[in-house]
Amino acid sequence: MKLTNSGFTLVESLITLLIVSLCLVIGAQPPKTVGKNTDQWLATFKTRWQNARLTAQSQGRQVTVIFDQSEMLIDGEHIPYPLNYSKCVRQQISVLPTGYVAPITITLDGSPNINIIFSLGGGEYRVSKK
Repeated sequence: MKLTNSGFTLVESLITLLIVSLCLVIGAQPPKTVGKNTDQWLATFKTRWQNARLTAQSQGRQVTVIFDQSEMLIDGEHIPYPLNYSKCVRQQISVLPTGYVAPITITLDGSPNINIIFSLGGGEYRVSKK
């Protein structure tokens, strides 16, 4: 009677362990969404800001934008800041019915800091990440 071994060889076991460990290492990597998250928030801000300007001009009323500690309020709509971003001091911007916006700089504290700079008075802004 011939003795047969039905187990795995050392090479097969090592290859299997290598594949399993690679799957675990790749799957355990945290997603890198910090940059994407701020970019998405800035795109949302751009859309909501344009809407606020158009609302102020078309309806002939003042629209208020408030930058609070953890969120932004545009005409009563709450928009949370990106993950790990906050604001120390509450700031308020008023969009007048003429479209005028007083020059101001809004700074969101995070990594990197986001500066939203309103400088020309017409509601146009630029973004700086430092």
